Amino acid sequence: MCDKTGLSHSYLTKLENNHLDSCNMKTLKKISDALEVNMKDLFYTVYDIDDLEEELNEIVDEYGLSSEEVLEMSQLIDSLMNIMNKEI
Repeated sequence: MCDKTGLSHSYLTKLENNHLDSCNMKTLKKISDALEVNMKDLFYTVYDIDDLEEELNEIVDEYGLSSEEVLEMSQLIDSLMNIMNKEI
């Protein structure tokens, strides 16, 4: 991972063990690229995503949202997550 990200082993260890107060977006991008995942996947488990998808599907069914509206909601959620991550 150090070779793929260019980050030191000690830094990655501190980050993994939650011993850092913050991490910038550039660092998160390096890590997500090295893992070949979307940056937001660093913050969610498969189970969280499954639960969120199920909840979204329930909302779609309940309110009869179109595919376009669902896409807009998804993009809004992604934007809000990115804003929250910048504040962390």
